[in-house]
Amino acid sequence: MPHKQPPSSHEPDKQDISRRAGSAYRPSESHQKKVENFRLNITGEFPLHEDPAPAPPTKMDKGEKKAAKKRDRKKGRKNRWLYRSIWMAMVVLVSVGISQYVIVGASDMLAIARSRDPGTVVISLSKDATPDQIADILEENGLITQKDFFKLYSKITKADGHYGYGDFELTTDMDYEALINRLQLSNNRAETVEVMFPEGATVQTIAQTLENKGVCTKEQVMEVVNDFEMFKGYEWIGKIKNASERYYLLEGYLFPDTYEFYKNEAPKVALGKMLNNGQRKITEEIQTQAQNRGMTIDEVMTLASMIQAEAANVKDMYDISSVFHNRLKAGAASDVAYLGSDPTVWYPYVNRAAVPKNLVDTYKSRYNTYEVRGLPPGPICSPGEDAIKAALNPNDTNYLYFCHDKSGNPYYATTASQHEENMRRAGLSTSSTS
Repeated sequence: MPHKQPPSSHEPDKQDISRRAGSAYRPSESHQKKVENFRLNITGEFPLHEDPAPAPPTKMDKGEKKAAKKRDRKKGRKNRWLYRSIWMAMVVLVSVGISQYVIVGASDMLAIARSRDPGTVVISLSKDATPDQIADILEENGLITQKDFFKLYSKITKADGHYGYGDFELTTDMDYEALINRLQLSNNRAETVEVMFPEGATVQTIAQTLENKGVCTKEQVMEVVNDFEMFKGYEWIGKIKNASERYYLLEGYLFPDTYEFYKNEAPKVALGKMLNNGQRKITEEIQTQAQNRGMTIDEVMTLASMIQAEAANVKDMYDISSVFHNRLKAGAASDVAYLGSDPTVWYPYVNRAAVPKNLVDTYKSRYNTYEVRGLPPGPICSPGEDAIKAALNPNDTNYLYFCHDKSGNPYYATTASQHEENMRRAGLSTSSTS
Protein backbone atom coordinates (compact mmCIF):
# COMPACT_ATOMS: atom_id res chain seq x y z
CA MET A 1 0.00 0.00 0.00
CA PRO A 2 1.59 3.24 -1.03
CA HIS A 3 2.67 5.63 1.75
CA LYS A 4 0.63 8.86 1.93
CA GLN A 5 2.55 12.12 2.23
CA PRO A 6 1.41 14.55 4.93
CA PRO A 7 -0.08 17.77 3.72
CA SER A 8 2.52 20.40 3.08
CA SER A 9 2.55 23.70 4.87
CA HIS A 10 2.74 25.74 1.68
CA GLU A 11 -0.31 27.27 0.09
CA PRO A 12 -2.66 24.84 -1.68
CA ASP A 13 -2.31 24.51 -5.39
CA LYS A 14 -4.89 25.33 -7.90
CA GLN A 15 -6.13 21.79 -8.01
CA ASP A 16 -6.64 21.84 -4.27
CA ILE A 17 -8.54 25.09 -4.55
CA SER A 18 -10.75 23.74 -7.24
CA ARG A 19 -11.48 20.73 -5.11
CA ARG A 20 -12.69 23.01 -2.36
CA ALA A 21 -14.82 25.10 -4.60
CA GLY A 22 -18.33 25.35 -3.34
CA SER A 23 -17.31 25.06 0.33
CA ALA A 24 -16.47 27.86 2.85
CA TYR A 25 -12.95 29.10 2.87
CA ARG A 26 -11.16 28.53 6.16
CA PRO A 27 -7.96 30.57 6.68
CA SER A 28 -5.11 28.99 8.48
CA GLU A 29 -4.43 29.69 12.14
CA SER A 30 -1.35 31.75 11.41
CA HIS A 31 -3.20 33.85 8.88
CA GLN A 32 -5.99 34.57 11.36
CA LYS A 33 -3.50 35.78 13.96
CA LYS A 34 -2.00 38.20 11.44
CA VAL A 35 -5.42 39.66 10.73
CA GLU A 36 -6.16 40.12 14.44
CA ASN A 37 -2.77 41.74 15.02
CA PHE A 38 -3.47 44.16 12.18
CA ARG A 39 -6.82 45.12 13.71
CA LEU A 40 -5.23 45.78 17.09
CA ASN A 41 -2.71 48.08 15.50
CA ILE A 42 -5.40 50.40 14.03
CA THR A 43 -7.61 50.71 17.13
CA GLY A 44 -5.54 53.58 18.55
CA GLU A 45 -6.91 57.14 18.41
CA PHE A 46 -5.39 59.27 15.73
CA PRO A 47 -6.49 62.97 15.39
CA LEU A 48 -7.84 63.85 12.04
CA HIS A 49 -6.08 67.24 12.26
CA GLU A 50 -4.27 69.35 14.81
CA ASP A 51 -5.03 72.97 15.78
CA PRO A 52 -2.26 75.31 14.89
CA ALA A 53 -0.17 76.39 17.84
CA PRO A 54 -1.01 79.92 19.14
CA ALA A 55 1.10 82.60 17.79
CA PRO A 56 3.63 83.85 20.25
CA PRO A 57 2.80 87.30 21.71
CA THR A 58 4.17 90.14 19.78
CA LYS A 59 6.72 92.13 21.57
CA MET A 60 5.95 95.85 22.07
CA ASP A 61 8.74 98.22 21.52
CA LYS A 62 9.69 100.75 24.18
CA GLY A 63 7.56 103.52 22.63
CA GLU A 64 4.41 101.45 22.68
CA LYS A 65 5.00 100.39 26.29
CA LYS A 66 5.46 104.01 27.31
CA ALA A 67 2.27 105.08 25.54
CA ALA A 68 0.29 102.26 27.18
CA LYS A 69 1.52 103.23 30.64
CA LYS A 70 0.65 106.86 29.93
CA ARG A 71 -2.90 105.86 28.91
CA ASP A 72 -3.30 103.77 32.06
CA ARG A 73 -2.12 106.64 34.27
CA LYS A 74 -4.48 109.08 32.54
CA LYS A 75 -7.41 106.69 32.91
CA GLY A 76 -6.58 106.16 36.58
CA ARG A 77 -6.46 109.90 37.25
CA LYS A 78 -9.80 110.36 35.46
CA ASN A 79 -11.46 107.62 37.53
CA ARG A 80 -10.03 108.99 40.75
CA TRP A 81 -11.37 112.47 39.86
CA LEU A 82 -14.82 111.03 39.10
CA TYR A 83 -14.94 109.08 42.38
CA ARG A 84 -13.77 112.10 44.36
CA SER A 85 -16.37 114.33 42.66
CA ILE A 86 -19.18 111.92 43.50
CA TRP A 87 -17.98 111.61 47.07
CA MET A 88 -17.71 115.38 47.49
CA ALA A 89 -21.20 115.87 46.02
CA MET A 90 -22.61 113.35 48.48
CA VAL A 91 -20.85 115.05 51.37
CA VAL A 92 -22.16 118.46 50.28
CA LEU A 93 -25.74 117.21 49.85
CA VAL A 94 -25.75 115.50 53.23
CA SER A 95 -24.21 118.58 54.86
CA VAL A 96 -26.80 120.87 53.26
CA GLY A 97 -29.63 118.58 54.33
CA ILE A 98 -28.40 118.39 57.90
CA SER A 99 -27.77 122.13 58.00
CA GLN A 100 -31.23 122.89 56.69
CA TYR A 101 -32.80 120.46 59.19
CA VAL A 102 -30.90 122.09 62.05
CA ILE A 103 -31.69 125.65 60.92
CA VAL A 104 -35.41 125.00 60.44
CA GLY A 105 -35.60 123.00 63.65
CA ALA A 106 -33.74 125.65 65.64
CA SER A 107 -36.05 128.34 64.25
CA ASP A 108 -39.07 126.37 65.41
CA MET A 109 -37.43 125.58 68.76
CA LEU A 110 -36.98 129.31 69.40
CA ALA A 111 -40.48 130.16 68.03
CA ILE A 112 -38.98 132.76 65.69
CA ALA A 113 -41.71 132.58 63.05
CA ARG A 114 -44.58 131.88 65.47
CA SER A 115 -43.77 134.91 67.62
CA ARG A 116 -44.82 137.27 64.81
CA ASP A 117 -48.53 136.50 65.16
CA PRO A 118 -49.13 134.95 68.59
CA GLY A 119 -52.45 133.46 69.60
CA THR A 120 -53.92 131.52 72.49
CA VAL A 121 -54.65 127.81 72.19
CA VAL A 122 -56.03 125.31 74.66
CA ILE A 123 -55.03 121.67 74.28
CA SER A 124 -56.02 118.54 76.14
CA LEU A 125 -53.55 115.77 76.98
CA SER A 126 -54.65 112.36 78.17
CA LYS A 127 -52.93 110.72 81.12
CA ASP A 128 -51.25 108.10 78.92
CA ALA A 129 -50.33 110.40 76.00
CA THR A 130 -47.07 109.32 74.32
CA PRO A 131 -44.36 111.77 73.16
CA ASP A 132 -45.48 111.12 69.56
CA GLN A 133 -49.11 111.95 70.40
CA ILE A 134 -48.09 115.09 72.30
CA ALA A 135 -46.01 116.27 69.33
CA ASP A 136 -48.96 115.63 66.98
CA ILE A 137 -51.33 117.65 69.20
CA LEU A 138 -48.87 120.55 69.43
CA GLU A 139 -48.41 120.57 65.65
CA GLU A 140 -52.15 120.39 64.91
CA ASN A 141 -52.76 123.42 67.12
CA GLY A 142 -50.00 125.52 65.57
CA LEU A 143 -47.75 125.40 68.64
CA ILE A 144 -44.87 123.78 66.74
CA THR A 145 -44.12 123.14 63.07
CA GLN A 146 -41.30 120.58 63.27
CA LYS A 147 -42.64 117.71 65.38
CA ASP A 148 -39.67 115.42 64.66
CA PHE A 149 -37.28 118.08 65.92
CA PHE A 150 -39.48 118.64 68.96
CA LYS A 151 -39.47 114.90 69.76
CA LEU A 152 -35.67 114.90 69.47
CA TYR A 153 -35.44 117.93 71.78
CA SER A 154 -37.86 116.35 74.25
CA LYS A 155 -35.80 113.15 74.31
CA ILE A 156 -32.44 114.93 74.69
CA THR A 157 -33.75 117.13 77.52
CA LYS A 158 -35.27 114.03 79.18
CA ALA A 159 -38.74 115.54 79.20
CA ASP A 160 -40.33 112.33 77.92
CA GLY A 161 -42.35 110.63 80.60
CA HIS A 162 -42.72 113.77 82.70
CA TYR A 163 -45.61 115.54 80.94
CA GLY A 164 -48.79 116.41 82.80
CA TYR A 165 -52.31 115.67 81.64
CA GLY A 166 -55.55 117.59 81.36
CA ASP A 167 -56.27 120.94 79.70
CA PHE A 168 -53.49 123.45 79.15
CA GLU A 169 -53.71 127.03 77.91
CA LEU A 170 -50.73 127.88 75.71
CA THR A 171 -49.65 130.65 73.33
CA THR A 172 -48.25 130.04 69.88
CA ASP A 173 -45.17 132.21 70.53
CA MET A 174 -43.81 129.82 73.20
CA ASP A 175 -40.43 128.19 72.51
CA TYR A 176 -39.83 124.50 73.20
CA GLU A 177 -38.56 125.07 76.71
CA ALA A 178 -41.58 127.17 77.66
CA LEU A 179 -43.98 124.65 76.13
CA ILE A 180 -42.41 121.73 77.96
CA ASN A 181 -42.29 123.61 81.26
CA ARG A 182 -45.96 124.54 80.93
CA LEU A 183 -47.01 121.01 80.00
CA GLN A 184 -45.17 119.58 82.99
CA LEU A 185 -47.10 121.71 85.50
CA SER A 186 -50.57 120.55 86.45
CA ASN A 187 -51.52 123.98 87.81
CA ASN A 188 -51.47 125.38 84.28
CA ARG A 189 -54.57 123.49 83.22
CA ALA A 190 -57.16 125.89 81.83
CA GLU A 191 -60.46 126.55 83.54
CA THR A 192 -63.47 125.33 81.60
CA VAL A 193 -66.94 126.80 81.36
CA GLU A 194 -70.22 125.36 80.06
CA VAL A 195 -72.20 127.51 77.64
CA MET A 196 -75.67 126.84 76.17
CA PHE A 197 -76.81 128.48 72.92
CA PRO A 198 -80.55 128.30 72.18
CA GLU A 199 -82.05 127.55 68.80
CA GLY A 200 -82.45 130.73 66.78
CA ALA A 201 -79.35 132.40 68.26
CA THR A 202 -77.59 134.81 65.90
CA VAL A 203 -73.89 135.48 65.47
CA GLN A 204 -74.21 138.66 67.47
CA THR A 205 -75.94 136.98 70.42
CA ILE A 206 -73.46 134.08 70.30
CA ALA A 207 -70.53 136.53 70.42
CA GLN A 208 -72.07 138.37 73.37
CA THR A 209 -72.71 135.10 75.24
CA LEU A 210 -69.09 133.99 74.76
CA GLU A 211 -67.93 137.29 76.21
CA ASN A 212 -70.33 137.04 79.16
CA LYS A 213 -68.94 133.58 79.97
CA GLY A 214 -65.31 134.71 79.77
CA VAL A 215 -64.48 132.55 76.76
CA CYS A 216 -63.47 135.37 74.41
CA THR A 217 -64.63 138.92 73.76
CA LYS A 218 -67.45 139.83 71.41
CA GLU A 219 -65.02 141.98 69.46
CA GLN A 220 -62.70 139.02 68.94
CA VAL A 221 -65.56 136.91 67.59
CA MET A 222 -66.84 139.61 65.25
CA GLU A 223 -63.32 140.00 63.83
CA VAL A 224 -63.20 136.41 62.56
CA VAL A 225 -66.79 135.43 61.65
CA ASN A 226 -66.30 136.72 58.10
CA ASP A 227 -62.82 135.26 57.55
CA PHE A 228 -63.44 132.83 54.70
CA GLU A 229 -59.79 131.73 54.51
CA MET A 230 -59.81 130.85 58.20
CA PHE A 231 -62.92 128.65 58.02
CA LYS A 232 -63.04 127.41 54.41
CA GLY A 233 -61.69 124.05 55.57
CA TYR A 234 -65.08 123.29 57.11
CA GLU A 235 -67.09 121.48 54.44
CA TRP A 236 -70.26 123.59 54.32
CA ILE A 237 -68.47 126.92 54.79
CA GLY A 238 -66.06 126.07 51.99
CA LYS A 239 -69.00 125.51 49.61
CA ILE A 240 -70.53 128.96 50.14
CA LYS A 241 -70.41 130.84 46.83
CA ASN A 242 -71.67 134.29 47.85
CA ALA A 243 -69.63 135.07 50.97
CA SER A 244 -69.33 138.75 50.03
CA GLU A 245 -73.13 139.15 49.95
CA ARG A 246 -73.61 138.01 53.55
CA TYR A 247 -73.49 140.03 56.70
CA TYR A 248 -71.89 137.15 58.61
CA LEU A 249 -70.28 134.21 56.88
CA LEU A 250 -70.80 131.78 59.78
CA GLU A 251 -74.43 132.72 60.43
CA GLY A 252 -76.61 129.63 60.53
CA TYR A 253 -73.71 127.17 60.89
CA LEU A 254 -72.86 127.73 64.58
CA PHE A 255 -75.06 124.90 65.77
CA PRO A 256 -77.21 125.60 68.85
CA ASP A 257 -76.21 123.25 71.65
CA THR A 258 -74.46 123.09 75.04
CA TYR A 259 -70.67 123.35 74.80
CA GLU A 260 -67.69 123.24 77.11
CA PHE A 261 -65.17 125.98 76.38
CA TYR A 262 -61.97 127.14 78.04
CA LYS A 263 -61.64 130.52 79.63
CA ASN A 264 -59.78 132.94 77.33
CA GLU A 265 -60.03 130.53 74.42
CA ALA A 266 -59.08 131.63 70.93
CA PRO A 267 -62.27 132.58 68.99
CA LYS A 268 -61.25 130.38 66.07
CA VAL A 269 -61.10 127.36 68.37
CA ALA A 270 -64.38 128.19 70.12
CA LEU A 271 -66.28 128.73 66.87
CA GLY A 272 -64.58 125.68 65.37
CA LYS A 273 -66.21 123.48 68.02
CA MET A 274 -69.62 124.79 67.00
CA LEU A 275 -68.92 124.35 63.29
CA ASN A 276 -67.73 120.77 63.82
CA ASN A 277 -70.90 119.99 65.74
CA GLY A 278 -73.00 121.51 62.94
CA GLN A 279 -71.24 119.42 60.32
CA ARG A 280 -71.99 116.24 62.28
CA LYS A 281 -75.68 117.20 62.48
CA ILE A 282 -75.95 117.49 58.71
CA THR A 283 -76.19 113.73 58.18
CA GLU A 284 -76.13 111.76 54.94
CA GLU A 285 -79.90 111.41 55.22
CA ILE A 286 -80.31 115.19 55.30
CA GLN A 287 -77.97 115.58 52.35
CA THR A 288 -79.94 112.98 50.35
CA GLN A 289 -83.27 114.67 51.14
CA ALA A 290 -81.88 118.03 50.09
CA GLN A 291 -80.61 116.57 46.83
CA ASN A 292 -83.98 114.95 46.13
CA ARG A 293 -85.66 118.35 46.59
CA GLY A 294 -83.14 120.03 44.31
CA MET A 295 -81.77 122.14 47.17
CA THR A 296 -78.23 122.80 48.35
CA ILE A 297 -77.36 122.46 52.02
CA ASP A 298 -76.93 126.23 52.17
CA GLU A 299 -80.47 126.71 50.84
CA VAL A 300 -81.78 124.22 53.40
CA MET A 301 -80.01 126.04 56.23
CA THR A 302 -81.28 129.39 55.01
CA LEU A 303 -84.90 128.20 54.81
CA ALA A 304 -84.58 126.41 58.15
CA SER A 305 -83.32 129.61 59.80
CA MET A 306 -86.41 131.50 58.58
CA ILE A 307 -88.67 128.73 59.86
CA GLN A 308 -86.83 128.79 63.19
CA ALA A 309 -87.29 132.54 63.51
CA GLU A 310 -91.01 132.45 62.57
CA ALA A 311 -92.40 129.33 64.28
CA ALA A 312 -94.03 129.27 67.69
CA ASN A 313 -93.39 125.55 68.22
CA VAL A 314 -92.24 122.40 66.42
CA LYS A 315 -95.69 121.57 64.99
CA ASP A 316 -95.95 125.08 63.62
CA MET A 317 -92.63 124.65 61.79
CA TYR A 318 -94.02 122.11 59.31
CA ASP A 319 -96.98 124.31 58.31
CA ILE A 320 -94.79 127.40 57.97
CA SER A 321 -92.42 125.32 55.85
CA SER A 322 -95.34 124.43 53.59
CA VAL A 323 -96.14 128.16 53.11
CA PHE A 324 -92.56 128.97 52.07
CA HIS A 325 -92.32 125.94 49.77
CA ASN A 326 -95.67 126.78 48.14
CA ARG A 327 -94.56 130.36 47.52
CA LEU A 328 -91.19 129.26 46.12
CA LYS A 329 -92.89 126.76 43.82
CA ALA A 330 -95.96 128.62 42.54
CA GLY A 331 -96.32 131.80 44.54
CA ALA A 332 -96.01 134.11 41.54
CA ALA A 333 -99.05 132.48 39.93
CA SER A 334 -101.05 133.38 43.06
CA ASP A 335 -99.67 136.91 43.21
CA VAL A 336 -97.28 136.18 46.11
CA ALA A 337 -93.90 136.34 44.41
CA TYR A 338 -92.03 137.12 47.64
CA LEU A 339 -91.58 135.01 50.77
CA GLY A 340 -92.43 138.01 52.97
CA SER A 341 -90.77 136.83 56.19
CA ASP A 342 -90.77 139.55 58.87
CA PRO A 343 -87.48 138.53 60.63
CA THR A 344 -85.58 139.17 57.39
CA VAL A 345 -86.66 142.83 57.26
CA TRP A 346 -84.25 144.03 59.96
CA TYR A 347 -81.53 141.40 59.71
CA PRO A 348 -78.76 141.31 60.93
CA TYR A 349 -80.61 143.02 63.78
CA VAL A 350 -83.21 140.93 65.55
CA ASN A 351 -85.91 143.60 65.20
CA ARG A 352 -86.51 147.29 64.53
CA ALA A 353 -85.74 148.25 68.13
CA ALA A 354 -82.22 146.79 67.80
CA VAL A 355 -81.32 148.96 64.80
CA PRO A 356 -79.14 151.95 65.76
CA LYS A 357 -81.29 155.07 66.07
CA ASN A 358 -79.30 156.95 63.45
CA LEU A 359 -80.07 154.16 60.90
CA VAL A 360 -83.55 152.97 61.76
CA ASP A 361 -85.48 155.42 59.57
CA THR A 362 -83.48 154.65 56.43
CA TYR A 363 -82.32 151.10 57.13
CA LYS A 364 -82.72 148.55 54.32
CA SER A 365 -81.53 144.99 54.73
CA ARG A 366 -80.35 143.12 51.66
CA TYR A 367 -81.99 140.07 53.24
CA ASN A 368 -85.47 141.66 53.22
CA THR A 369 -87.71 138.99 51.62
CA TYR A 370 -90.42 141.57 50.94
CA GLU A 371 -88.04 143.00 48.37
CA VAL A 372 -85.76 140.05 47.52
CA ARG A 373 -87.26 137.29 45.38
CA GLY A 374 -86.72 133.77 46.67
CA LEU A 375 -84.44 133.01 49.57
CA PRO A 376 -82.21 135.67 51.13
CA PRO A 377 -78.41 135.49 50.58
CA GLY A 378 -77.93 133.27 53.64
CA PRO A 379 -79.31 132.10 57.00
CA ILE A 380 -80.57 134.67 59.50
CA CYS A 381 -79.95 132.62 62.68
CA SER A 382 -78.81 129.18 63.86
CA PRO A 383 -81.60 126.66 63.16
CA GLY A 384 -82.03 123.55 65.28
CA GLU A 385 -82.58 119.99 64.10
CA ASP A 386 -86.40 120.34 64.12
CA ALA A 387 -86.30 123.38 61.86
CA ILE A 388 -83.91 121.62 59.44
CA LYS A 389 -86.22 118.60 59.29
CA ALA A 390 -89.25 120.86 58.71
CA ALA A 391 -87.46 122.64 55.87
CA LEU A 392 -87.01 119.31 54.13
CA ASN A 393 -90.40 117.78 55.05
CA PRO A 394 -93.15 120.42 54.84
CA ASN A 395 -96.76 119.50 55.50
CA ASP A 396 -98.86 118.96 52.39
CA THR A 397 -101.03 122.10 52.33
CA ASN A 398 -102.25 124.87 50.02
CA TYR A 399 -101.33 127.59 52.48
CA LEU A 400 -99.75 130.75 51.13
CA TYR A 401 -100.12 132.96 54.22
CA PHE A 402 -99.65 132.71 57.97
CA CYS A 403 -99.53 134.90 61.04
CA HIS A 404 -99.47 134.59 64.85
CA ASP A 405 -101.26 136.40 67.62
CA LYS A 406 -99.45 137.71 70.69
CA SER A 407 -99.79 134.32 72.41
CA GLY A 408 -98.11 132.52 69.49
CA ASN A 409 -101.25 130.94 68.11
CA PRO A 410 -100.91 130.40 64.33
CA TYR A 411 -103.40 131.36 61.59
CA TYR A 412 -103.08 130.01 58.05
CA ALA A 413 -104.77 131.03 54.80
CA THR A 414 -104.79 130.19 51.12
CA THR A 415 -106.02 133.55 49.82
CA ALA A 416 -105.22 137.17 50.56
CA SER A 417 -108.76 137.88 51.83
CA GLN A 418 -108.58 134.95 54.24
CA HIS A 419 -105.25 136.21 55.46
CA GLU A 420 -106.62 139.72 56.13
CA GLU A 421 -109.41 138.19 58.19
CA ASN A 422 -106.86 136.13 60.15
CA MET A 423 -104.83 139.25 60.79
CA ARG A 424 -107.91 140.96 62.22
CA ARG A 425 -108.65 137.98 64.43
CA ALA A 426 -105.04 137.86 65.64
CA GLY A 427 -105.14 141.54 66.53
CA LEU A 428 -102.45 142.49 64.02
CA SER A 429 -102.24 145.27 61.48
CA THR A 430 -101.81 144.44 57.81
CA SER A 431 -98.33 146.03 57.86
CA SER A 432 -96.89 142.90 59.51
CA THR A 433 -98.26 140.26 57.14
CA SER A 434 -96.40 137.11 56.22
